[in-house]
Amino acid sequence: MGSSSDATPVDALGTAKPGEHAEDSAYAEDLALARAVAEGDARACETYARRLLPTVRRVSRGLLRRSDDANDAAQVSLIELLRSASNYAGRGPLEGWARRIATRSTLRWMNKQKRTQERQLAQAQVADLEAHARGSELRTELLDRLPRPLEDYLRQLSEPQRVAVLLRFAMGHTIPEIAELTSTPVPTVKSRIKKGQEELSRLVRRDLKLGVPRAE
Repeated sequence: MGSSSDATPVDALGTAKPGEHAEDSAYAEDLALARAVAEGDARACETYARRLLPTVRRVSRGLLRRSDDANDAAQVSLIELLRSASNYAGRGPLEGWARRIATRSTLRWMNKQKRTQERQLAQAQVADLEAHARGSELRTELLDRLPRPLEDYLRQLSEPQRVAVLLRFAMGHTIPEIAELTSTPVPTVKSRIKKGQEELSRLVRRDLKLGVPRAE
């Protein structure tokens, strides 16, 4: 019977300290699998991933409301588990260790997404001010000399562009508000407004060049 001094030191997550392993672990099969993954065994990696995916998904779906977000976070967690396989000490069930790793990974993913959204919101607010200024210029330049009714030109825009332009300039919504109303990412809204403005300008200038009689 081994003395207590032979036990492998582990940290709070049940992770082995560098260079030390739990050879006599009750979870020897789990430890062997993790070691094979760490050594790059393709079959072991597939078995490991299939086994831990349900645990990872439970964690991500428990912490995140949107299924798409949960799936993205689960993928990140699974990659981290594959990279961290060499740290599994075999002092507890593989799933229990994976759950703790996945929880930390998901929380980091959530914080990163929050920072990204805050940065995008700030950028959208600046872009909204710029778009408002450009829109004022557009109205000054074009609306005073439209050859045809504005509705005729708007009908020639694609549906997404027309909706975005009307929400922004006819109804006065901000870009973030339009993104929420249309369930569309902020960059896509900005692109639709920009392209819609450019197309309106092109259509009006074309008619002016062709000498289309001004609408009364």
